Amino acid sequence: MSTLRTGVGMGILLGLLMSVFLWATVSPAHAQTSDFQECQVQITSLEAQTASVTFLGQNPDKSEASLLNKLTQASLKLDADKPQDAIQKLNDFKSAVDSLLAGGKISEEDAATLIAGANDVIACIQKHESPTAA
Repeated sequence: MSTLRTGVGMGILLGLLMSVFLWATVSPAHAQTSDFQECQVQITSLEAQTASVTFLGQNPDKSEASLLNKLTQASLKLDADKPQDAIQKLNDFKSAVDSLLAGGKISEEDAATLIAGANDVIACIQKHESPTAA
């Protein structure tokens, strides 16, 4: 009977240790995902700002769709826990806004608003990025 109790006790102890190990392994990833949630909200807000901009010239719908696609890609990169790739997509977004401004397809005010929004998202990502990922 004593051997049975020892075996059951060891099984319970082993189960608890494995639970603690799994919790410790999974927790940091969960925390980072939660941290990036704030950044995801900012991307959603930037998408709404982009959709409200008046695009000028030929193919205004194409210009808007291109910018929105870059924001979608940035969001997907964050979901995939690739913050540096997300930042690159946001920099691509800013470059596209600059090109639209240079081509007279977007107002200076709208361009400044969109670039500031992208910079805010980049700052958010950098703030929440793990030190080992940089």
